[in-house]
Amino acid sequence: MAGLRFFSLVLIAILSSCAQVGTLSGGEKDETAPKPIAKKTLPANESILFTGNSVSFEFDEFIQLNNPQQTIQLVPNHARPTTTLSKKTITVSWEEQLQPNTTYVLYLDGTVKDVTEGNDTLIKYVFSTGNVIDSLSYSVQLKDAFSNQPKENCIVGLYDNIDSLTPIYFARTNTQGLAQFDYLKAGTYFLKGFQDENKDLKLQANEAQGFRIESVEINDTIKDTIPLLISSPFAKRKIRSFKYVAPGSFFIGANYDLSNKSFKIEDKIFTKEEIVFHTEDSVQLFYTPSEQTIVKAFVSGDGEIDTLSTRISERDRKAPLRFSSRLSTNELGPHEEFTLQLTSLIQAIDTSKFKLYNTADSSLIKHSVQFSNNQITIAFDRTKLKEVKLVMEKGAATSQTGQLTETFTTAVKVKIAKEYGIVYVDATAFSKPIIVELLQSGKVVQKALLISDFKTTFANLVPGEYQFRIIEDVNQNFKWDPINPLTKEQAEKVYFYTTVSKVRANWEIDVKLTPLN
Repeated sequence: MAGLRFFSLVLIAILSSCAQVGTLSGGEKDETAPKPIAKKTLPANESILFTGNSVSFEFDEFIQLNNPQQTIQLVPNHARPTTTLSKKTITVSWEEQLQPNTTYVLYLDGTVKDVTEGNDTLIKYVFSTGNVIDSLSYSVQLKDAFSNQPKENCIVGLYDNIDSLTPIYFARTNTQGLAQFDYLKAGTYFLKGFQDENKDLKLQANEAQGFRIESVEINDTIKDTIPLLISSPFAKRKIRSFKYVAPGSFFIGANYDLSNKSFKIEDKIFTKEEIVFHTEDSVQLFYTPSEQTIVKAFVSGDGEIDTLSTRISERDRKAPLRFSSRLSTNELGPHEEFTLQLTSLIQAIDTSKFKLYNTADSSLIKHSVQFSNNQITIAFDRTKLKEVKLVMEKGAATSQTGQLTETFTTAVKVKIAKEYGIVYVDATAFSKPIIVELLQSGKVVQKALLISDFKTTFANLVPGEYQFRIIEDVNQNFKWDPINPLTKEQAEKVYFYTTVSKVRANWEIDVKLTPLN
């Protein structure tokens, strides 16, 4: 295959490694990696009309080999190199016949270490079986499609067609995500990047990846200003988790929408009243299992059935009936209900065992208590209250299996509307459906799907600093979709706005978001 070439990133770079521990030394630590002596490299680097089947490198100190079967690569991969070591010299040889008129790159990536400190070397050796060595260059940056951060130590390849799995040329990205190609032949190529998990230089279906549909024309030295974006591929539908929470709950998490699915645990088929959705891909099922150690669940819908199992220990079964708050903090906003939840369905409550106090003077507060499924809601007049304490005596609630709740106490601060801020978002510069996410400390606080009216309001915001992220939600499924190699669909585009918006109590601010370059 004349003209077939690969690239290896660096001519000679020195990488440091850990020194040996516990050895006394008569001098300073050796932090210098072994160096090949250029005039004793045979044949010389960048030789043309190469006809041999070996290359020898003599180093400036005694050396040792480090896994040469994995760390030596001849590209294009037309031969399987073997290595021998004699004192300060290594010889790399092969039995196969190389292709004519082809530029080859032999690189030793950590193959050679010194015998004391273990410092290693990355070496590239270039030669041609023809009378020229190709000299064009190309560089491109690789970034994560969602975070837009540079991706280090990934493979970027130039391919002869969009469906090829093995690149003609390749380069590894540095800490800035930059891949630098040298010794290229002029031509038309297709660009792909991937996280080479198994180190075989071949793009696997499950590896994080990215590609461009349009080809790259290389006829001069080029610095590509458009980053190549990669993401883990669109995952096949699967159940991520199945967990028992005593005494009467199971949680199922999936990577797909569960809202129209049917659920079964052991022989129990669940009704709508026995299911609580926390998100579209996470459900809580209310069921007390039998005495079996292994419990199986079945999720069915659209002609498919997923089966999964979990192990239940005796300790799990003896766990008490527990309350927890639905509030994310100990603050109760005017837009929030004071709601608690149990790890089992509720059969009955005893309202006489619910006591609500004003923490300022310990006076009792008139209130009402309602329950539904596994949730209890306490309603009261919040006027002039700063903080309340709820005390539930033993037996305040009874589960469907007759188990009584233990004593439970919790306190919450009562907030008013003036203690929150509002942000009005104008995203009319966009024309396609988008998800606008409001972030605080990197976490999504609120989000909205905008399809035609590209304006939205984020209310009831705790004072602080916020940022925004916009996802071009083409299929309007209210989530970010990664790359889909089978359909050649790119990951949905993400815009992250680094400018901080400061929200103050009882303030309203306007934010205008436009597409980023």
